[in-house]
Amino acid sequence: MLVVNLNEQAKIIQVKCNDEMNSNIVAEGAYAVDRPDLTVLVTFKHVAIAPDNHEQLGQLLSLVISTLGELYKSLVCLRLPTVFDNQIDIDKLEVKNKISWFMSVKNDNVKFYPDNHLKPEQEQYELITDKQLILNHSETLVTMMIREGFWCRPWDLEEMKNRINSATDIAMILDKINSSPCGFGRLFTLKTNDKIFGYASDIVVDSSHQSKGFGRIIINYLVGKSVNNNEKQQNHDVTLCLQCANEGTGAVSAPKLYSRSGFEYIGDIGNRIAIFANNEYYSRT
Repeated sequence: MLVVNLNEQAKIIQVKCNDEMNSNIVAEGAYAVDRPDLTVLVTFKHVAIAPDNHEQLGQLLSLVISTLGELYKSLVCLRLPTVFDNQIDIDKLEVKNKISWFMSVKNDNVKFYPDNHLKPEQEQYELITDKQLILNHSETLVTMMIREGFWCRPWDLEEMKNRINSATDIAMILDKINSSPCGFGRLFTLKTNDKIFGYASDIVVDSSHQSKGFGRIIINYLVGKSVNNNEKQQNHDVTLCLQCANEGTGAVSAPKLYSRSGFEYIGDIGNRIAIFANNEYYSRT
């Protein structure tokens, strides 16, 4: 039998055998909780289970997902060590990725465009990445988010501010003439000594400002913060993920936007990235 031990302050997760004769560590890694977004990220640096031991691996995944999901009432995104990439027979594993609109990419496939900026003729607009400056526009920003994002409809001003503050990296495009936000996106990141695991969310462009490349600029900025931030990160294993819009106008445009940066649907990835996402326990009530 396995048991999960959590140290939220140190962001450490351990899974041990709960047996008098055996208390070995089966898996060890890090985790982080984005409370406003109800998302938990988990990345394991060590798993003492072979990729072809589908029964034990399924038990490990199920236990970790249920423990964190029930505790935080959150979406759980779990990344196994890269040695598990391309090694797991997904068909033999009981734990399945059931979020068909979940997308992911890792550093060998991610696409970052260093020249993807606002054009000279778009001087009316400005990309803002400073949290305090974005907070200054939180009232008009939440109005835009509620209007354009179907998942944002229950939000209020406090929710908007909490999401801004909890993000690791954040981006907003501002219409300087009207002093109004017309695009937004955020990234929550779990970083260890050799891994970066990030979850992008709340990527929205005002419908009156679409077809101007703002979505590309926002997602490109967030991707760049993970894969191109500094020389130390060049040796990190980077995995990014997100949930693509599955309703509204974004259901058509969003997949094209994210695929441009290398993201693929989890069903198309198969076993190439050992990543698992579960929203069974997600609840805002």
